[in-house]
Amino acid sequence: MFTALYPSFVLVKHDLLTPEFNQRLAEIAVEDAAQHRVVDDNDPRNLGTSDSPFGHIRHNLLAEYRGDAAVEAWLAVARAGLSEFLHRGYGAELPERITAIAEPFVQGEGDGETLGIFTHTHPRADLVVTYYPEVDFGAVGPQRFREGALRFYDPAGRGHRLWPNRNPGIFTGSWLDVRPRTGTLVVFEGHVPHDSAPFRGKRRVCLPLQVSLRVPNAQNPIDIGGSSHGL
Repeated sequence: MFTALYPSFVLVKHDLLTPEFNQRLAEIAVEDAAQHRVVDDNDPRNLGTSDSPFGHIRHNLLAEYRGDAAVEAWLAVARAGLSEFLHRGYGAELPERITAIAEPFVQGEGDGETLGIFTHTHPRADLVVTYYPEVDFGAVGPQRFREGALRFYDPAGRGHRLWPNRNPGIFTGSWLDVRPRTGTLVVFEGHVPHDSAPFRGKRRVCLPLQVSLRVPNAQNPIDIGGSSHGL
């Protein structure tokens, strides 16, 4: 037997939606992000604080915008990406029942938020689908090392192997850079560490979907809340 252990695949697609759909998605993301800035640091829904560029109020964009033509087109290409990822990586079919949380992330030069995003994972998501409806570098164009690359890291945390790698379909190295453009879609598993490099340009709009696959053998949590009296 010879098998890969703990595979971590990344699927990258480009140019999946029309310019009109991309523009509408960017408008939705920018509006939604502005509405969910942290204003009151005592709001229990907060993730982060008002003085952090990453702070926002926990919510789900899909609760308000399902039914919008651009959103439905985005979800359709996301489902297609999920299906391709599972098929190519595991020979598996996409289940009929999938759920997702969507919280946009917008970096613009006017807000001083082009520093990127710290390394993190999405441990409660089976898969993540990230879509970029707008990546605008402005008149100067892309600047090397400031393209807001989506960077992935080996979950095992080891460095590069020193022997030649001639099997890139299984192993590409200990890190991988994806340099998004308008219309880029990326699919990966939620446990894979990743971040975003600094971005220099006018605006970069990211729409990530944190996806849960509702398969028959998934665990079904039950609410056990109640009194803790007597402990």
